[in-house]
Amino acid sequence: MPDVKGHYFSIKEFALDQWNTYSGEPIFIIKTVRTGDKLDSSYTNSDTLNWGNIFKIFFETDISDRKFLGKYDFSQFVDSVEGTGNFYYKAMDEDLFTQKLLITFNQTNNKIKGIYVQTNKKTIFAETTQKLYYNPLRTIQIQTETNPLLGAKNYTVVQYDFIR
Repeated sequence: MPDVKGHYFSIKEFALDQWNTYSGEPIFIIKTVRTGDKLDSSYTNSDTLNWGNIFKIFFETDISDRKFLGKYDFSQFVDSVEGTGNFYYKAMDEDLFTQKLLITFNQTNNKIKGIYVQTNKKTIFAETTQKLYYNPLRTIQIQTETNPLLGAKNYTVVQYDFIR
């Protein structure tokens, strides 16, 4: 069997490109955490934000390793009203961690306008889903819902709004 060439979109490469492009720019950030009925907001900036924790969450969803080739249905479509192109990856196996990946880009300049990722992890104790969204230099949103075998459902939304 011949060696398969290529790979799917890399969240890691995209994040590195964003980091190299915008690192050092002073960006004011509002962080909002919603857990159940509780809401907490704080102010920070791009120099003091713990990027490692955010990158880790997104990096775990990366499907660019060649071991994932053939495990996702790929489609692309155009939204002529918005002027965007879209690449959509959907897992063929419900046991894969990354279930959906949608990349939206500007058709004129090919710049990414948004990345949406949906994950699912099942254990004998709980099922956890995540919905991750990144709108470059505007918003990072991390929604996490955990349904334990016993006890109450836990739902958390962490959002970072960039003020430039």
